[in-house]
Amino acid sequence: MAAPINVWDYERLAEEKLDANAHAYFAGGAGDEVTLRENVAAFERRKLRPRVLVDVRTVSAATTVLGTDIELPVLIAPVALQRIAHRDGELATARAAAAAGTIMCLSTAATVRPAEVAAAAPEAARWFQVYVFGDRSLTEELIAEAVENGFSALVLTVDVPYLGRRERDLRVDFKIPEHLTPAGDIFGLGFDAGASWRDLEWLAGHGGPVVVKGILTAEDARLACEHGAAAVVVSNHGGRQLDGVPAALDALEEVVEAVDGRAE
Repeated sequence: MAAPINVWDYERLAEEKLDANAHAYFAGGAGDEVTLRENVAAFERRKLRPRVLVDVRTVSAATTVLGTDIELPVLIAPVALQRIAHRDGELATARAAAAAGTIMCLSTAATVRPAEVAAAAPEAARWFQVYVFGDRSLTEELIAEAVENGFSALVLTVDVPYLGRRERDLRVDFKIPEHLTPAGDIFGLGFDAGASWRDLEWLAGHGGPVVVKGILTAEDARLACEHGAAAVVVSNHGGRQLDGVPAALDALEEVVEAVDGRAE
C-alpha cells in the first residue's frame, strides 16, 4: 500500500497489521455500534460555510487549553493498553504529542507508568486520566505519581460505572497479552459504581484543574461546573460505552450553552 495520507488509510493499515485481539479492542464500539457510526456521521452532516476574499497569507490554528499553548485544537484522548498495538505504546504517543505541539492525556489503564511517559517526552504537555476504583488507594497512587511528574490536569472519566458491552471483544474473547501489565487494571479491578459529584470535588482538592470527560447533556454540564470542573469534554467514549446515545458533536451545542463560559 502507498504511504497513508489520511485517517482512513491509517485505519486500513491498522486492520492489516494488528491481530484480531488488538483490532477488536481499538476499533470496536458498544452494542450494535450505532453510536460509533453516528460519531462519524454527525461530522458528515455538518457543512462548511466558506468566506472569501479574506487575507490568509498568515494563518494559525494555535490556541490555549487551560492555560497551555498548543499548536492546533486537537488533543490526544486517553486510550488504554497502547502497547497492544506497538511495543513503544504510550511512550511513542507522548513523543508524537510533543512533536505536534499538543497535549497527551495518559490513560489510567496505560501500559506504562506516568513517570515513564514524563521521561520519554519531558517537553510534552500532559494530562492524566482518572478512573475512580472501588479501592481508592490505587487511584490515589496513580494521581500522586502523575502530579509529581508534571501532569498539569486530571481528567475524570465519568461515563464508566461499568465497562461497556463491546461485542467485538466478546467475539474474539479479548485478553490482555500476558507480558503487559496496565498501571491501573480496568479489567481486573472494579470501578466505583457509587461514584458521585462529590468525587469530583474530592479530585479537585488535589490542587490542579480537573477536566470532566463524558458529558452529553446540559443538566450534567451544569452540575460539572457547580462541583468544580475546570473544563468538560463532550464525549460518548468513542461509542464504546452506551450504544444509542447521541453523537458527541450533536450534544456539543447544548453543553456549551449550559456551561455558559464557566468552564472550558
